[in-house]
Amino acid sequence: MSNAPTPAPPDTAALASATEALYRAALGPGRTADYLPVFARFDERGLAGTHWNHAAAWLNLNWLLYRRLWRQALLYALALAAALGLCWWARGFMAAWPAGVRWGLLASIGVLAVVVPGWWGTAWLHADVRQRMTQAVRRARTVQEACGLLQRGGPGRWVWVLALLAQVALLGTLGLRTGGGPVAAAPEPVLAPQGVAGAPAASPPVPAAAPAPPPSTEGVIEPVSPVSPAVPPGGAVVVGTVTSAAPTPAPALATPAAAAPAAAPPAPGASGDSAGPTDAPRPRWHGHGVNVGIFGDPANAERAATRLRQAGLPVRSDPVESARGPLTRVRVGPFETREQAETAAETVRNLGLEARVFGP
Repeated sequence: MSNAPTPAPPDTAALASATEALYRAALGPGRTADYLPVFARFDERGLAGTHWNHAAAWLNLNWLLYRRLWRQALLYALALAAALGLCWWARGFMAAWPAGVRWGLLASIGVLAVVVPGWWGTAWLHADVRQRMTQAVRRARTVQEACGLLQRGGPGRWVWVLALLAQVALLGTLGLRTGGGPVAAAPEPVLAPQGVAGAPAASPPVPAAAPAPPPSTEGVIEPVSPVSPAVPPGGAVVVGTVTSAAPTPAPALATPAAAAPAAAPPAPGASGDSAGPTDAPRPRWHGHGVNVGIFGDPANAERAATRLRQAGLPVRSDPVESARGPLTRVRVGPFETREQAETAAETVRNLGLEARVFGP
């Protein structure tokens, strides 16, 4: 009785070589020898795990596009753009945070952007390659034909151009978004030190009131003229009447003395006129307030004041004279308590402006 021939066991070496050939065709010429041992370990365990990939970590989005991991690249780009966009949108609230917290948040986003693709990039690539190998084997009749299909679907040079353009577009968009705020806020911190240094220079015009005494001296000299007309009548009188004429110059001299105090008030008036342009627009401040800044351009000061008024804050704009020319000081207040001033300062910072609380 003849026994039926038993089928020969599959050649494991042939299967291993066929799998390796398919892997090489799917991966392409770039660093194939580095991925094959890792893929073999994943196949033995039946589960892909974490493996550090320097190219995926530091090239991240470019590496994902080069390896045609379209879904992972899209999710990575959306997550990164959402994180950075959220930071840009909340920059007004983050302005009140300590600098260490803000830099720590940005550093955390950067670390995640490097670590996530670095640890999981190889596993993503293994799953994608296995899926493409399965599709190629189903469509082809031989291993060589399947390798040809995989090679045609491998990474191409044009993908590098696409990756570079995507990266430049993303960085350019973020640069324009984040660059708009500091440009508008730059004049405020730059002009504030100039206003502080130039504010004491507004005091020199006050000594200009020193020339005011000449009008008072002229007022004293003017009444001397009536003394001369008093002499001719005295000349026609007898010598004995000189005793009666002698007291008459005393009232005449007393008249200029009395005129001197009367002429003195114009001196403060004159000095007040000269100092009026600098002192009149600056009434005395009662209570607490918030110093927003000193602006050299009146248009910038008006824009800042308009934004503050739209936020429902009481705004006061005062002109300030300095050695560099006229400036405009913008303040918020006054407030009865410091807590109210602190609340207003927080609102000012949320608008992207500087805010410093001062007391009465």
